[in-house]
Amino acid sequence: MLDPLPMLTIAIAIAALFAASLVQKLRALPEWPGIVRNYRLVPDALAGAVGVLLLCAEGLTAAALLWIPVRSVGGGAAAALLALYAAAIGINLARGRTQIDCGCFGSRLGQGIGAWMVWRNGLLALLALALLLPVSPRALSVAELLVALAALSTLGFLYPVLAVVARPAPPTFEQNFRASAAADARRSS
Repeated sequence: MLDPLPMLTIAIAIAALFAASLVQKLRALPEWPGIVRNYRLVPDALAGAVGVLLLCAEGLTAAALLWIPVRSVGGGAAAALLALYAAAIGINLARGRTQIDCGCFGSRLGQGIGAWMVWRNGLLALLALALLLPVSPRALSVAELLVALAALSTLGFLYPVLAVVARPAPPTFEQNFRASAAADARRSS
């Protein structure tokens, strides 16, 4: 049996991640179907419906992670969504499509995709799967709850830093020049 403190910390952290992602996607709702469409994994006609389905799944997953009787269902759903997102990113990386908007937090960040996102989602999926394991029934003390809140606050501040550190460097002048010259050559032929 696992201790309830790390389980609570994992559940709240992943729920907060999904909730924050959902809020940002809802703030950019008109752009969301376009982000789904840009991944080119579903027919264009289904992008809107798939987008709505993903938003509903994220909201229900966040809620399930916070409700103890169904937390394990939430953990399984979170792992499945994170694996789906990792696969979508991985497929597009394999296609060489790194400049599409990841859509992780709506389109406000406008960040491309990278291999680090596949690894991030894989690690988060493994953490979510930990929520399927049995938990010790012991009650948490007030001090332990404060430790969980401190850990979550720290993770909340570190998450955006990780995104900045792991982001690939922008193209150099030389790379932009070669890409522009290749595009000009294609247009003139």
